[in-house]
Amino acid sequence: MSRVRHTSVLLLLIALVLVTFGGIQPPAASSGGGHGAPAYVPGELLIKFNPAARAIDHASARAQLNASLVRTFRTGAEHWRLGPGQSVEKAIESMQRNPHVQYAEPNYILTADVTPNDPRYPELYGMNNTGQTGGTADADIDADLAWGVSRGSRSVVVGVIDTGVDYNHPDLAANIWTNPGEIPGNGIDDDGNGFIDDVHGYDFVNNDPDPFDDNGHGTHVSGTIGALGNNGIGVVGVNWEVSIMALKFLSGAGSGSTADAVRAVEYATMMHVALTSNSWGGGGFDQTLYDAIAAAGAAEIPFIAAAGNDGVNNDTSPHYPSSFNLPSLISVAATDHNDAVASFSNYGAVSVDVAAPGVNILSTQPGGGYQVLSGTSMATPHVAGVAALLKSRFPNIPAAQLKFAIMNFADQKPALNPLTGNRPVASGGRLNAFFSTADPDSVAPGSIGDLATNNPGSNTMGLTWTATGDDGGSGTATFYQVRYSTSPIDQNNFGSATRAGNEPAPVASGGTQSMEVRGLAASTGYYFAIEAFDEWGNAGPISNLASGSTLPPPTAGYAPSSITDSLFTGQQSNHTVTLRNDGAGTLDFTLPTPTVG
Repeated sequence: MSRVRHTSVLLLLIALVLVTFGGIQPPAASSGGGHGAPAYVPGELLIKFNPAARAIDHASARAQLNASLVRTFRTGAEHWRLGPGQSVEKAIESMQRNPHVQYAEPNYILTADVTPNDPRYPELYGMNNTGQTGGTADADIDADLAWGVSRGSRSVVVGVIDTGVDYNHPDLAANIWTNPGEIPGNGIDDDGNGFIDDVHGYDFVNNDPDPFDDNGHGTHVSGTIGALGNNGIGVVGVNWEVSIMALKFLSGAGSGSTADAVRAVEYATMMHVALTSNSWGGGGFDQTLYDAIAAAGAAEIPFIAAAGNDGVNNDTSPHYPSSFNLPSLISVAATDHNDAVASFSNYGAVSVDVAAPGVNILSTQPGGGYQVLSGTSMATPHVAGVAALLKSRFPNIPAAQLKFAIMNFADQKPALNPLTGNRPVASGGRLNAFFSTADPDSVAPGSIGDLATNNPGSNTMGLTWTATGDDGGSGTATFYQVRYSTSPIDQNNFGSATRAGNEPAPVASGGTQSMEVRGLAASTGYYFAIEAFDEWGNAGPISNLASGSTLPPPTAGYAPSSITDSLFTGQQSNHTVTLRNDGAGTLDFTLPTPTVG
């Protein structure tokens, strides 16, 4: 972006060159995938237009396919239902030729990553393995040691995106999330979030507020994350206390669509959950789902995903969504009671992050009972449970740092090591709940006392400050939060003020730092404050309060108003364009690429 100050004049030399381009064949609609041909919902399409596309461009494309708009996602992608006789493959091919379309893809059907049940084991070796199931002692996540540090917290909300949850199960009921803003059964959207009576979550399969589990998969996952601890019955989850939000997008048959998965992810993001557990997959690469998960990651919501049950290398045969390359996503392989990689488990030295117990795992089932299941689906909630423990200790820990803690403190195993194992994972280890959560660093960064404003623009404000440290005033902090408001900010309302979002990385204590806050209103007074955080999300005190006013809006002037040339290939022409700011403040502008043809 460029800027013209008041009274400044910029002369721009624009060269237009007509060139001949070779044809580029758009990628064909693929029905293949990493592990065979993924199924998709017949007659449906997921599509996203370029930002410059107009409403008439959207309508024209839909009319071409006789399609109807089902919904628009928060990412800007759209869910279409095609007209009668329209082929998904041909529709995608047609849309890929449309210059206004960014991408078009099928609405893939996703399935739960589960293998058949094995014999029931009397105890939970994954939590604490003493050899009770005939396996290797200590081939476990050391949950018993982790519970000495944290047993979880009901302030941590985990979105279980799955087949639903039996929220009446005696080992789960006390740990089921209840929407504090919703009055049950009154048929009113009390909290104004767009969903009526979403008391414990939502059912995106049947589009109703009752996410009860009619399959068993989601209830089993939930029990590993948070079956009530120390209550004298059943099993115990990684968290003795937690709040489980039931987000049902898989049907009783264990399948669902990408569109419904996206809706579940976006609901979790909207409701500010701590993390999501995702024991499912099976479609091809899906930009719509990728964007939704990326948006959750931008909101610091980790996405814990099952690596898949095909026994293949995800580095060469990707499994989605677990193979999405996102810093907030943790892909999980499955191990048995000997710390061996399960025969069914996918793996990958690059694309699968960590392993966890996933063979013959005992957990809750609908109706108040218990069952043993195997799969990377069963490994995933072990990791999600440990992530929830981390969140109970460090509520502000960034998603990327949470992922680092889980990977860095995994128990190293030769069978999982990328250098020595033939079925490795990136961390080379199996999950360890204790070391991931037991870091003793509870010392927060120091405060910043010299925050100041400078160099105001019409929609920007410059800030400067002196960096604080990681532990008090020593070391280097991990990240900043700069927030602003039109009213004074203090420690109590800091979290509700608007975050700038483009904060620089901290430098060593004592260094000078600066940034520009963008997106402000012209001729408006603002207050600014900053907090420093360490790698565990410990927050330092709020800084001093700085204030400043933005400048009035600019008035743009330019000449000539347009340029048109008719050229042959290889010819060029030069034109001078004068751009002026005739008003006050600053004129920000961008130059689009000239249109040639």
